[in-house]
Amino acid sequence: MTSVTRSASAILLAATTIGSISVAAPTGASTSEVAINGVYTATSNGEWAMVNDRYQGHQTVISTWTISSTCVHPLACAGTVTSSLGWTEDIYKTETNWVVKHYVPDFIPCPDGTRAPGLQYFRFYAANVDGMQMAQTDYFLGEDETTGVSGACGRNKSLVLNLPFKLLKNGSEPPLSGSGGGSAAGPGGSGGSTGAGI
Repeated sequence: MTSVTRSASAILLAATTIGSISVAAPTGASTSEVAINGVYTATSNGEWAMVNDRYQGHQTVISTWTISSTCVHPLACAGTVTSSLGWTEDIYKTETNWVVKHYVPDFIPCPDGTRAPGLQYFRFYAANVDGMQMAQTDYFLGEDETTGVSGACGRNKSLVLNLPFKLLKNGSEPPLSGSGGGSAAGPGGSGGSTGAGI
């Protein structure tokens, strides 16, 4: 969708302007260890969905992500994600999180039968099975948040859908508890939105 090439300085600048889950930055990891590459199963958990900060059940969405990324520094990484749901987007790393943004053209159904767009925003970090942050694993936890356009369908307040999100490399298992450090985001040690529409 956009150019994959991002300079390290641009990535580090983004880290200072984008909100992130409050966990400590990983230390002691090389650039090759931090980079995410391969085929992963992405799960947005509808059981713990929140709509405008109120719990409201939603469809759980499971998809396959094929990720390719490189790092020039443990805190400066970029690449692409191709989802089995039919989209390809940039992925980049801030100080604490990996980030993927995806435009959803038909996020909100309107009373007149049309649909309004939204911006889906994935944020996730390397974790163990208890949701504690690790320097690097094949298991990631975070959130999937989709925000509708203000004024869509004649409503001034933006619609925000947030679901717990997890990402696991195919053929891998989540690291056991007692490893890493940090804190989990959301119920069950994950945080997140689906972008599949309300």
